[in-house]
Amino acid sequence: MSNSLQGFNSQAATFAADVDYAFWLNFWISIILFLSVVAPMVYFAWKYRADKVKDEDICAVTHNTSLELAWTLIPTAMLFVLFYYGYTSMQILRTMPAESQSIVVHVEGKKWSWNYTYPANKSGYVHKTAELYVPKEQNIILKMTAPLNDVLHAFYVPAFRMKEDVVPGRVTQQWFNSEVLGTYDVECAEYCGTRHSYMYSKVHVIPRAEYDEWIEGSKRTPGAPDVTISKGQELYEANGCAGCHTLDTDAVLVGPSLKGIGAKYDAAYLKDAIVNPDKDIPEGFSAGVMPPFALPDADVDEIINFFNNTDKGKELYDANGCAGCHSIDSDTILVGPALKGIGATRDAAYLKDAILNPDKDVPEGFTAGVMPPFTLPDADVSEIIRYMQSAK
Repeated sequence: MSNSLQGFNSQAATFAADVDYAFWLNFWISIILFLSVVAPMVYFAWKYRADKVKDEDICAVTHNTSLELAWTLIPTAMLFVLFYYGYTSMQILRTMPAESQSIVVHVEGKKWSWNYTYPANKSGYVHKTAELYVPKEQNIILKMTAPLNDVLHAFYVPAFRMKEDVVPGRVTQQWFNSEVLGTYDVECAEYCGTRHSYMYSKVHVIPRAEYDEWIEGSKRTPGAPDVTISKGQELYEANGCAGCHTLDTDAVLVGPSLKGIGAKYDAAYLKDAIVNPDKDIPEGFSAGVMPPFALPDADVDEIINFFNNTDKGKELYDANGCAGCHSIDSDTILVGPALKGIGATRDAAYLKDAILNPDKDVPEGFTAGVMPPFTLPDADVSEIIRYMQSAK
């Protein structure tokens, strides 16, 4: 993303024209007041410079009633005009529409990303995105906050002429209604640390029908292909991890690259790194930059599975009912043998056979014909095997 803002040349929110009018009125009145003081001052300094005026020509002027009234009343009237248009434009911005007639989106700003949580749809599904999607000509109320252990941010959309502070532990509100389809930049307008200048997001104003179709479905974003992502990847993206860490390269953003992290460290270390990041700081990095994440254990496990590239395999393992017959994190026997540590005792070829043709080699003490053969794509089998091999 380019490190520049777009949108100053458009008025995409209903109140943008009022804000612009108040701004330009303020600007030109300020220019007039400035020139009314500075221009005469420069003129008189030049006209009555020392080499043009004799001492005997200097006389005292007591007052000029007309001039005094003019320089008092005219600037006062101008200031009243500035106050009126400033107040009325602020009133439009600060008067929230009724929530019953609006879409309320919860916004979280944290170092260094934005996350948006939408109202649950009819089936109870809650969309969470890294960019904001709203329908055209609809009141949108943003309820914004930052985590308690974070810093001050500001949600700023130039095309809407809208800015609001986002304060840790408090909820601030702003609203808008956009009549112009398009995509508009969001930036943090309050300096917030190392990656402040990259704390970008987008507002996508889309047709109402497209928004309704998306919000009532489960696609990640409007128009996105029907490709599901793992819970771990969803959590990784929703918690802004990608703003500080790369996953597929060795590039360093703010924190260390996480490429191949699952092969370097065990689950206990990775969990500590998420919930208590200052416990063990990698060499070359500073404490206090990454906030601790208060996530449920299940969510932390999903993120670690994502780091290990086993998140897809776990979903397939659960979806195909494997957990109903095999324990994978203990030696408990359910119906079939426990799979704890199976990756250390069996190779991938054996495990693939055990999934596709389970009666070919039945472990001692178990009976053939209990586990059905699974007809899965090779890619899915490989994901399940990767997950099984990660169980220790």
